[in-house]
Amino acid sequence: MEVHDIRLSVSGTPAAAASARRRIVAAMRDWGLPADSDVLHVAELMAGELLSNVVQHAGLGAATVTARCDGNAITVEVSDSSRDLPRPRSPSQEDEHGRGLSIVAALADRYGTEPTASGKQCWAEVRLPAASSPLLALPVPLTRR
Repeated sequence: MEVHDIRLSVSGTPAAAASARRRIVAAMRDWGLPADSDVLHVAELMAGELLSNVVQHAGLGAATVTARCDGNAITVEVSDSSRDLPRPRSPSQEDEHGRGLSIVAALADRYGTEPTASGKQCWAEVRLPAASSPLLALPVPLTRR
């Protein structure tokens, strides 16, 4: 299976984060994920939440977002220069922020954060369903009876 990936530099602005999310989704469609795919929607939401965290907490410095498909899963990684690791919290109903990591945790099959030499990396992974993934589907000849 061919590995697909896209890596983008992103400034820590809402417009740059939104543009990066759109470019990642377009790349995933180019890899063969259909527009109505649950995996595509989950990967888009994970990318959006991780990029939003960069805008909210890492400042205007440059960040990098990478999306990768290895045929088994889609992984979205966001790296920035902040050394502060995100912490899940329990926001009140009135809070406008603070739900992103909970959303990622609920949707991802695996996720994590780790310090790097230049800051931190946050990542999330969603597995591809083998039977329905166009990236994995093999043509099955139809037999007539």
